[in-house]
Amino acid sequence: MSCIRSVLFLAVLAAALPFCRAAEDKKDGKTNGPPKLIGAFPFAVSAGATNKFKVRGLNLTNATALRFPAVETLVAEIKSRGKATVPEKVDVKKVGDTQLEVELMLPKDFPPGDLAFFVSTSDGDTSTNQLRVIERAILFDEKEPNGGFRKPNNIKIPRMVRGLIEAANDVDVFQFEGKAGQKIRVESLSVRYGSSLDPIVTLYGSKGHTLITNDDATGADAFFRFALTYDGNYFLSIMDAHDLGGAMHGYVLVVGEE
Repeated sequence: MSCIRSVLFLAVLAAALPFCRAAEDKKDGKTNGPPKLIGAFPFAVSAGATNKFKVRGLNLTNATALRFPAVETLVAEIKSRGKATVPEKVDVKKVGDTQLEVELMLPKDFPPGDLAFFVSTSDGDTSTNQLRVIERAILFDEKEPNGGFRKPNNIKIPRMVRGLIEAANDVDVFQFEGKAGQKIRVESLSVRYGSSLDPIVTLYGSKGHTLITNDDATGADAFFRFALTYDGNYFLSIMDAHDLGGAMHGYVLVVGEE
């Protein structure tokens, strides 16, 4: 092979290598680019407790720490790093391909509200996302089965319900006792924290008739106010607008009094 032909061959080979690597990465389900944060699941945490959750995103396997810009002394322990299962027919860029298992201890006097965080990696920092800190006294964890009026979860007002639409066509139902003239405020928290849930929230009377329903009041989240009309039991339901569900379809349902 002549010198000129050798040089041309090596040039073509060098140019082809990145495309071969890209093809292999695509075949293996790998993603290139900087680390990206999708969210924490569950994203609701409470003060005075050791909170366990998974942080999901792209290219997080080289994570070194979770950082909290507003509270630099706060320390979260990364227990594991690894690949995350990507559901079929779902864009990996929307749900992430890697996850961290994290433990975070919050002091008893830690204030409720949004807590910004990001992930530091050896490849750079992600953008920020939010955890929602909830007072333990009003936190309620949704319990299955609760898919209908016959087996609802019983709650009291005020409550902040931490739940998950865990599968396609899943519906979570809650029952509470109200008084005539009592004004309630109901809000879902989901997409703004990285959840894949597009929630529809509905209030029903004691016999199952719809009183009010809402979808996409604040972005993709639901919100409504309602003045109760009688003394007795009421039901609240939450579901996905597209009948989807899974580990990333978490929510907080805020049920309060005006």
